[in-house]
Amino acid sequence: MRRNHPTPLLAAALIAGAMLCAGPGLAGAVAPAELARFKAWLDSTRAGYGCDEGPAAFRNRTVEAAYPGRRLYYVLTHARGIPPPFANALTLVAQVDTDGRVEPIRSLDGYQAGLIRVRSAKDARLAAAAVMILASCDPGERRWKYEPARFKVRKGHEGWVCTYLHGSVHYASEVSFDRAGILTGITANAPPVP
Repeated sequence: MRRNHPTPLLAAALIAGAMLCAGPGLAGAVAPAELARFKAWLDSTRAGYGCDEGPAAFRNRTVEAAYPGRRLYYVLTHARGIPPPFANALTLVAQVDTDGRVEPIRSLDGYQAGLIRVRSAKDARLAAAAVMILASCDPGERRWKYEPARFKVRKGHEGWVCTYLHGSVHYASEVSFDRAGILTGITANAPPVP
């Protein structure tokens, strides 16, 4: 039986492709240590937590483009109604900083850290989409696809307002930025889970 062996050039291309698929900054040796740190933090601060996905790296192209170099991790519990699927159901996104500290994203400052500065409508769409994806804690965007092109952008004296319609005018989410391009508000208003 004859076996095909990849040539060294092909093997190098496959390794490079795998590293690209891992996303910016996630292909390096630091990511496994950061993920382990995130898991340990969850176990110590949220003992007995339950989730459907994670702990894992938060991998999403839009988020990676809007937050260049920022490494994020998450756990996600899918909404299924009442009662929750786990006694201690948990959904959150966090960053592990260069000192190994885990910082959950809970405030505008957390969403602003590492986000590109908004200088154009294109920047506003990308940043708004990334913020909404993080706010949903769902890198796979299974419920809502926050494509930057679907955001309507208004620029006014105060700054930028980006609106995403969830199928109707009754359910609109907004992300706003000031004149300097800094995040100033998030209003998530998706329809309830059926």
